[in-house]
Amino acid sequence: MKVRIHTTHSCPEPDSAPNSAGPRSWGGARPRRVSAFTLVETIVATFVAAIMLSGLYSGLGAGFSMLQVTRENLRATQIIVQRMEAIRLSSYKLLQDPTSYPTNFTDYYCPGGTTNGGAGIAYNVTYNWVPGPGTLPPSYRSNMLLVTVTANWTSGKVQRTRSMQSYVARYGIQSYVSSH
Repeated sequence: MKVRIHTTHSCPEPDSAPNSAGPRSWGGARPRRVSAFTLVETIVATFVAAIMLSGLYSGLGAGFSMLQVTRENLRATQIIVQRMEAIRLSSYKLLQDPTSYPTNFTDYYCPGGTTNGGAGIAYNVTYNWVPGPGTLPPSYRSNMLLVTVTANWTSGKVQRTRSMQSYVARYGIQSYVSSH
């Protein structure tokens, strides 16, 4: 048994159109649009991509810059805390001796790299002490020092500073650590 399937077309066949201009003509009907981008769409997409990529690159650059500044700040804090811990454990007389605690010295971002020139940022560290504040009773004032340690360094073209202060008492923990 033979089955015949009959289909109907909504458009006439190209060759059977009465006012056919050629084998591809549809007789006045528009041809189906070819799927492609126009020049305007391509230019707009390129412009949007350029804006997005420049934003991405500037965001990455800012992120890496912020990371570098954070690392430098952390290293400055480490240098200051290291000096403050030494102060905390030193005797009261040594704190006032400039040979034991020089007022100025330089430390580096990577101290191990000083021999091969890869030490990185130089931190200028200052150490200063003053007698206790005038608001204290005289008996305490003569037995206390206000110690300040400050680190200064240049990050790019910006001068940065971090400092830390602490009171040290003549009969504080350092006398216990020093005598044992």
